[in-house]
Amino acid sequence: MEVVLAEEIAAGWAPRVLGAAALEKQHGCDILSTPPAGGDPHPVEVKGWGDPFIAARRRFAYDQDIRASQMEAAKRDPNFRIEIVANLTAYLAGAGPYERLTLTASEIIERAVPRLYDVPLTGKEPEIVRRHAPPGMTATAPDRRQSHA
Repeated sequence: MEVVLAEEIAAGWAPRVLGAAALEKQHGCDILSTPPAGGDPHPVEVKGWGDPFIAARRRFAYDQDIRASQMEAAKRDPNFRIEIVANLTAYLAGAGPYERLTLTASEIIERAVPRLYDVPLTGKEPEIVRRHAPPGMTATAPDRRQSHA
């Protein structure tokens, strides 16, 4: 998100991070960014990819998924956009530049393919199973040598 915030500010925009899950769901985005000339802030959803956009086979590595609330935001506000920042693994390691791609509301509506559903879990709390190890296995400490980013 820091890359998008810095670029918005450099372009004269005034971004504001929503920072609360309820606000993000309501607006369908992470940031509300006011244009340099003022006016209504634009909803901006930020997505990050560790990999570069283009894979070795010279095509996009994968498609960008979005939530239903983000699709609804694109439908109700033509200023909605998704800012995707890719190649973050190399960029953060100092081994390459980040890549950035903007999807406008109209592009999102035109290209999106429905495939995901949320399954609300409210009321299932009493059914949560907590174990230190699966039945028949002994608990072992995780291997701390591996990085889980």
